[in-house]
This record gives sequence, structure tokens and C-alpha cells, in this order.
Amino acid sequence: MAKGALAIGVGAALLLGGGGTLAVWNQTQAANAGQIQAGDLELTTQPGVWKNAYGTVVDLVPNNGIEDYKVVPGDVLTYSQEMNVKLTGDLMQAKLSIQNLPKSEFALQNVSIENVVVRDSAGKDLKDAILKPANSGTVTASAKFTFKQDTDLRANVNAVADFAAVSYKLDQQVLPTPTASATPGK
Repeated sequence: MAKGALAIGVGAALLLGGGGTLAVWNQTQAANAGQIQAGDLELTTQPGVWKNAYGTVVDLVPNNGIEDYKVVPGDVLTYSQEMNVKLTGDLMQAKLSIQNLPKSEFALQNVSIENVVVRDSAGKDLKDAILKPANSGTVTASAKFTFKQDTDLRANVNAVADFAAVSYKLDQQVLPTPTASATPGK
């Protein structure tokens, strides 16, 4: 009897091990599910330039010494800075905002400061605009500082308007929740 049990055990092991006809059919197919790749959101800036009313480039960079150029009543300075916005992603939405507005020691009645604005290549103000990948490209930031000609006596001697802390921020916007009909598989 022990020999019979041993023979049955060896036979079963051979059949289960692929050496016999106890196999079941099966087939494998690739899912072809593809790859998921992330998009991109990038903001790069070029050096900004200040010019006086005569179109002369003036140096106002603090680490070069703000004393490099001193405004006088009647002076008008304009600022221009190009930036490149890159938005990649099928549902990418972003806003470009200006951070840290300029601070001024000048008396308000003596100056006019047009805060920094950012415009696209067509001249459209991008404040509060929702940008999409089609909006990728060059945008321009600009500002204007006017020291009014009719400033009283010696008002605002040695005053400073500080634009050094102005920065730009490109923020991805939260996508709206999909509706039930837009959800795959339903």
C-alpha cells in the first residue's frame, strides 16, 4: 500500500508540474494603457530697464547704488521688463500676479506712480486673467514714475520710491470639480 501511495504522489506531482495533461488554458494581453506625463508651469524674467523721458537708460538697481540716477521735478521714468510664460498641460490654467507693490516716501501730491502692470503681446492687461497653454509666450511688465513739475519748494528732497521688492508669481489655478457626466466610466 505504501508503494501505491508513493506512485500516486509521484504521478500527481508530475501532472501538476506541467509534465502531464492537467493544464488549463490561459492567455495574456498587454493593457496598452500608455504613460502619464506631467505638464509644466514656468516663468522666466529678462532684466528690466528704466528709461527717462528722453529714452536714456538709467541705472536704478539698488546693489549698483540708487545714487546712480536722481530724479528731479518734471522727470518721468518708465520701466519695462520682458518675461516668458510657459504653460504645458491639457487642463493647465494659471494666473500671473504682481507681488510686493512699490513703496514710496514721496508725498502723493508730488508724484504719480503707475504700479506695475503685465500685458501680453497684444497689449491686453493680464490682471485677473486665466492663462492657458495657448497664452504661453512673451509678456511685458511696465511701470511709470512721474515726479510732478509743480512740486513745492524743496519737497521730497532725497525721497525714495522703492521698486526693488516687486516680483511676479505664476500660480496654477484649481480645476473645477468635474460633473458626473464628464467622469469616465459612468
